[in-house]
Amino acid sequence: MDDQLAFQSSFESIIDASALLRAIDLMGVGLAITDPRLQDNPLVYVNRGFEEITGYSREEVLLRNPRFLQGAETNKEQLEVIRQAILSGRSSTVTIKNYKKDGSTFWNQFTISPIFDSDGQPLYFIGLQLDVTQEIEERRASTEQIRQLSNLDPITHLLNMSRFRELMHAELLKAEAEKKTAAVFHVNLNRFRYINESYGESTGNELLRQVADRLRSSFAEETLMCRSFADEFIVLVSDISDPLFIHTLALGLSDALHEPYVLAGEEIQIGFGMGISLFPDDGPDVTQLLKHAELALKEAKEEALNGPHYFDYYLMDKLLERVSLEQKMARALAEGQFELHFQPKVDSATVNLTGYEALIRWNDPVQGYIPPNTFIPIAEDTGFIVELGEWVLREACRANKQWQDNGFPKLPISVNVSAVQFRHPQFLRTVENVLKETGLAPQYLELEVTESLLNNPVIIKETLVALQERGISLSVDDFGTGYSSINYLKSLPLQVLKIDRAFIQETPFSERDSLLLLSIIQLGKSLGMTVLAEGVETKEQFDFLQKHGCDQIQGFYYSRPLNVSDMEKLLKERKIKPLDHMDSA
Repeated sequence: MDDQLAFQSSFESIIDASALLRAIDLMGVGLAITDPRLQDNPLVYVNRGFEEITGYSREEVLLRNPRFLQGAETNKEQLEVIRQAILSGRSSTVTIKNYKKDGSTFWNQFTISPIFDSDGQPLYFIGLQLDVTQEIEERRASTEQIRQLSNLDPITHLLNMSRFRELMHAELLKAEAEKKTAAVFHVNLNRFRYINESYGESTGNELLRQVADRLRSSFAEETLMCRSFADEFIVLVSDISDPLFIHTLALGLSDALHEPYVLAGEEIQIGFGMGISLFPDDGPDVTQLLKHAELALKEAKEEALNGPHYFDYYLMDKLLERVSLEQKMARALAEGQFELHFQPKVDSATVNLTGYEALIRWNDPVQGYIPPNTFIPIAEDTGFIVELGEWVLREACRANKQWQDNGFPKLPISVNVSAVQFRHPQFLRTVENVLKETGLAPQYLELEVTESLLNNPVIIKETLVALQERGISLSVDDFGTGYSSINYLKSLPLQVLKIDRAFIQETPFSERDSLLLLSIIQLGKSLGMTVLAEGVETKEQFDFLQKHGCDQIQGFYYSRPLNVSDMEKLLKERKIKPLDHMDSA
């Protein structure tokens, strides 16, 4: 211990005050000393570092209180910390904004400490200055960048939905005060999932960026816009004096979005829906305007409208109807309001009955029959389609087994399976359980999957193979309406190709449709599939299909969907007559 004290005493005798001050100068640190015994505690010493940092020479500042370094942006709370340190004779450190001689500011990391006399009274206060402006500004810039990024979509660099709502609220208040109009544009891309699955996520992201660029180029620079969901964008245009200008903007945006996109070296056309709501006519606040623009968008998508679609209050009636159906469906299933009808399939060469498709009907005690295209999309959106689809599958298998037990011909029954059902983790087990419960042999069940499912072959192939291994037949429904690859058809275990009615309606009178239909028939044949045309309603259509080798037909020309009792009457004969012959008999 004595050796340590001796070393410290020896070191202190070597380092004198002038040497210490020179060392501080070399460090680039500002040093200022005040004398509290003099009036106003003035500066009595400043070093070269002080002069370099502040721009003042020592002659300009000696015997002045250092408050000349303060200004409007100097934090008063930090000044109070320094003042209390002087009053109480203690050390303290603050980071405070000070002013240079030229009026510019700098961030000063300032440490003050007293020197006491032998009686414990402060002789001087030493202040050390460190210019930390660069560090502070970099930290603040980084913080601001993080804040900005937290408000932006990372892919498109448009606003995210949360920040968009905040700014939209402020813009609507301004529009209300100035009695101006505002408009919300809600855009949804078609086939975005297909792009992602077919070309990869990076290409999907590139599409989103290109859409964002087209949005920016279609509106003024300060316009609020966001990516609200995976493939959805929302734009708010405010400060509009002439409401007719909104439609001009909408048409401009529509034209921009219709232009083809270059993705993965290919030109690709991407469809979209656009819904528009207006302030204040369609709603007084953010929530209602966004909701009404979304309703207009859904209407545009459902009706395949090509261009901007404006909100109308009749859409609220449709929404209320939808909510009503949504609430009633579970009870309807429990109360037996759903029933199956069956539409025959006919061999086009022999006109023999080859099977039938089970079709669900909802017989509401108040509304009567509710069209399937009204309630099935709602069931899919809510997930109720899983429970409803299981009921259809069970009832169809039970009916077919009952007919076979009653001595009717053993024919396959086909059941539609929605994408939601098919992707359910328990779907395969559900099919197995239904066949076991009903006793129907697997070869008399055919499952129809939508073409859109084929765009994700990796996910669905395992289930399709498992179903095929159990002896269940598989068909592609509504072929031609989706965007499936021929390679998918070739690689997946599918036995039946069902051509959508859209290709049948104008045949044989439309040369283009006839050629398309013929090419699809040839495609199915080349893949070794049974080809079935649905929606056949006239003799001319039937003759064309028969002539060109379509294997089976289904449609009103031979039979409408039949209830159970009418189907049983038909099963007594394998060959059926066209409806126009039956009507004339």
